[in-house]
Amino acid sequence: MTPLKVLFTTAREARHQKTALDTAPAGAHVEICVRPTPGELARRLPDIDVLVTERLGAVHADAINGAKRLKLIQRLGRMTQDIDLPAARAAGIPVCNWPLRNCAMVAEHMMMQILALAKRFRDCESTLLHPGEYDLPPRRCDANYFAINWTGRRDIKRLADCTVGIMGFGEVGCELAVRLKPFGCKVLYHKRKPLPPEAEELYGVDYADHARIRADSDFLCLLLPHMADNGPPVGHDFLAGMKPGACLISAGASSTLDELAVAEAYRAGRLSGVATDGWSWEPTLPDNLLLRLAAGDATANLALSPHTAGGSLTDDDILTNRRLEWSNVRNLMSGERLLNRIA
Repeated sequence: MTPLKVLFTTAREARHQKTALDTAPAGAHVEICVRPTPGELARRLPDIDVLVTERLGAVHADAINGAKRLKLIQRLGRMTQDIDLPAARAAGIPVCNWPLRNCAMVAEHMMMQILALAKRFRDCESTLLHPGEYDLPPRRCDANYFAINWTGRRDIKRLADCTVGIMGFGEVGCELAVRLKPFGCKVLYHKRKPLPPEAEELYGVDYADHARIRADSDFLCLLLPHMADNGPPVGHDFLAGMKPGACLISAGASSTLDELAVAEAYRAGRLSGVATDGWSWEPTLPDNLLLRLAAGDATANLALSPHTAGGSLTDDDILTNRRLEWSNVRNLMSGERLLNRIA
């Protein structure tokens, strides 16, 4: 294999950087660069064979044009709107993305949460498991007889009629939008800096400000980061701006929700469903009102999970995912075809 000099740019914590270094292929001489400015990146790239950029980090034309040794720009993540693809094409430098397994897992989990609330799955299952609470006698089904909704469930929704909002549109939000696209729902997103129009079109999303996304969303999906100041960002004031009867889904930072305020909003009927994967205390405290509501009413429209949206995430899982993220660097070293090439 041909040795390569690799610059690995990231904004993630030291433990993630260490795992990246530990799983790098032999023959790849990797330098970690944390949150480089455009100028710093342009200064460092002329001596580099491969740029691996993790999740986000602008790669402008000036940096690309000066990188005469560069053989590959590898984005770890699906989103590449901050890489100057025309400049890379003009320079003959391949650009590849790498959708992240862990982010895809969280997006899949959120799809499960959304559908569970839309279809009132817990309510339907509970009623099915308690026969005798409905009057219709059992009868064998054939081509001419079947008892649709024999338990008389109400308020079962389809996503095609709904607006889904995504607050915190990073890699997980992007993966969620990709999965929502075939359902035919309107997808709004909110982040500090809106996407360029071509990225919005690619992912099938429309930008909405903080007030509009809360007011318009039938299902509001939270992928917010940890915010250290002023307590949980999703409390009484936040909930008051939401569409009455909406569902709230959270798979972002564990510190996102004021769980008491959310539980009270659900109990009062302001929210028609709640799903969360992260908790302000983990393991959860036994007097958590959301847990008490779920335990006390098997038909409650709640979808609660113990921080498992990302999967089991054992040490082996993490190492396997990281090794896969180096696939194109290994392929480049061995002369094999690059995967997920977008430019």
